[in-house]
Amino acid sequence: MSLGLNKTKRRIASIRSTQKITKAMGMVAAVKLRRFRDIVDRCEEYTRGMHEVMGELLLHDEQTKTHYSCENEGVQSTLYIVVTSSLGLCAGYNNSIFKFLESIVDPEHDIVAPLGEKGKTHFGHDAKYKTVDVTLPPVDKTMSAKQITQLCSQIKAAFNEKRVKKVVLVYTHYVNSISFVPEQETLLPLSIEPTPRVDENYCPPLFEPSARTQIHSLLPYYLGSRIYYRIAESQLCEQASRRNAMDNANDNADELLNKLTIEYNKARQTAITQEIVEVVSGSANATN
Repeated sequence: MSLGLNKTKRRIASIRSTQKITKAMGMVAAVKLRRFRDIVDRCEEYTRGMHEVMGELLLHDEQTKTHYSCENEGVQSTLYIVVTSSLGLCAGYNNSIFKFLESIVDPEHDIVAPLGEKGKTHFGHDAKYKTVDVTLPPVDKTMSAKQITQLCSQIKAAFNEKRVKKVVLVYTHYVNSISFVPEQETLLPLSIEPTPRVDENYCPPLFEPSARTQIHSLLPYYLGSRIYYRIAESQLCEQASRRNAMDNANDNADELLNKLTIEYNKARQTAITQEIVEVVSGSANATN
């Protein structure tokens, strides 16, 4: 009986030790969740403004369409930049991204460029993906301006040199604290549908320098704002998913601790009762 008590006691101690870790990770994830929510809120207005400006410039481009508005002809490959996590214990966050990408990518021709160590490991070990680019900077960790600029330069170079037909960013859209949806956004060619204003029919705006020149000048800033915003949104989803996973782990640990405590108390009571019976029996035998 003592062996059973010791085994149950060790299990209780092990679960309590694990619960300390999950509670600490949940608190860290909650702090990071608030930080990334603030980042997303600050970036949203700026990103929306850049989108409107680029749409206005594309609408009033008097020359023929810039090549940034059209897919590269004669090229089969599409560059998919996939935002994943670098750490684990975030429930099904990464798996949902992997499944979503499988439904849209052509593994024979398309290029998969993961951001995050989990994505690099997954796509690097999956033989069906013929081309995996792991040279992109790790912007999912620090998201510095230098790294974002480097990433935008690599994207522009791949598109300008006609190595890819188009560039697509796969990220996780934040719906609420318990709901996240994998989505895709075309970075190049520019997928902007400008909305003409009624008053511009009478007084169209004048651009100096030309709209074409400004499109090419502002493109790195536009791409940088979109990428930064979507990566921040993906990290917001990652932290929310990790916090939910840790909360569920804590709840399961509490439930298991309650069951084990009841089991331990029953076994302990049985052992005490058995010892009392043995003492009484021994005393009776000694009296006789």
